[in-house]
Amino acid sequence: MIVTPEGFARSTVEREGEPGAAWLAELPGIVEELLERWGCVPDGEVMHGGVGVIVPVRRRAGESAVLKVSFPHPGNVHEPDAFVAWGGRGAVLLYERDDGRFAMLLERGRSSTLAEVEDGDEVVTVAGALNRRLAVPAPPGLPRLCEQAAARRPR
Repeated sequence: MIVTPEGFARSTVEREGEPGAAWLAELPGIVEELLERWGCVPDGEVMHGGVGVIVPVRRRAGESAVLKVSFPHPGNVHEPDAFVAWGGRGAVLLYERDDGRFAMLLERGRSSTLAEVEDGDEVVTVAGALNRRLAVPAPPGLPRLCEQAAARRPR
């Protein structure tokens, strides 16, 4: 059974209210169900971002991965589609997805950032190469950013 980080739980309830509290109550069961279905075992402490938890895991063949489960929100719907479009080029690989649970099993990346690099030229070079890899056409059927921005513009 996973332990949900306290700060994540608090911010989720503050942001989402009762639906957030209800989702947090279900979260350990959701994680257990996905671990079993995808043949994984926990392999480290639960981490979190702004809207989801990340559980380091080991897969059946022993390779490391992470299970990411996000709060169900329209803004998270197409995240797996982006990983499919990138196909591991400039981003981690998507191994499994459960769109109903807002969950993904992803390749485990290294925990370093460009902020750790002291050479400004190297930062720009790496960022440019990464940007080129991620600049792929969006799959058909996904909402376009211009449409989303237009819908959010004040009238």
